[in-house]
Amino acid sequence: MTESDAIKREWLVTWKVGVEDGNAYTLFYVVGDREPYESALSAVETMESYDITPVRDEAFYAFVRGRETDQSRQFYAAFEQPTLMVVPPVAYRPHGVVLFDVVGEPAALEQVRNALPDGITVNVRKVGEYDASPGTFAIDLTSRQREALAAGRDVGYYDVPRNGSVEDVAEELGCAPSTASNHLRKAEARLVERVFR
Repeated sequence: MTESDAIKREWLVTWKVGVEDGNAYTLFYVVGDREPYESALSAVETMESYDITPVRDEAFYAFVRGRETDQSRQFYAAFEQPTLMVVPPVAYRPHGVVLFDVVGEPAALEQVRNALPDGITVNVRKVGEYDASPGTFAIDLTSRQREALAAGRDVGYYDVPRNGSVEDVAEELGCAPSTASNHLRKAEARLVERVFR
């Protein structure tokens, strides 16, 4: 659904797996159109049931109960170590990308990489003291604004000192520099508003 225009953002807020009935219980926070999301849920082969709770315009919670697969079981098991914690929310992005924070001992983190199922690759974006603020999943950026921010990060636009330009961001996005600048400014304005809200 992260590839669909109907869904702007999706986060996994919390979950419970490995229960006796063989199901995974997950709670998602979704910004987007509810009907296509429900249609997609209904089509999932491992789906047992779900409940949708609207919370505001174009936002809702989805409480989902589904049968575990071998791959999902292996994925969750990789993080089940005493000195390791996944910190919600887990953000779903286009192209099969999932972003989340993990807190724990370095040796345990390295073991996770080796225990993940085939077909899942890991890109460590930052290592250090954990300093994230809770509740960041409520930032409501469009997918294009997030792409612009990601492109800016990738080309060095946010490096100190700055190594990339708006033109570099535009090239990554395949758009005009004025359009890239507009996406960046709108995204940055929302982030600043979120910080000081």
